[in-house]
Amino acid sequence: MGLSIVGGILAFQIFSAATKTQLTPEQIEIIKPIDGTVNEKVINNLDKRTFVTQAEIDGLVTAPQVTVSPTAPLLATESAPITTPQ
Repeated sequence: MGLSIVGGILAFQIFSAATKTQLTPEQIEIIKPIDGTVNEKVINNLDKRTFVTQAEIDGLVTAPQVTVSPTAPLLATESAPITTPQ
């Protein structure tokens, strides 16, 4: 029993070392590490933006009124083809 446990742990360690990364050597070469530097121009741009509240957004968004003409067909059918105004 103890030998099975030790064998299982050893097999897991070998498997873990073999599959430590899924990246190919070419991908590792292409990937650039994150350096942590922030462009000051981006920060200044964010500071200059205006803050809009949800109440202001709700006041700006309005649904357009739709009126249905009683003379226009609602759906195009074979008996009533669509005509374009000229």
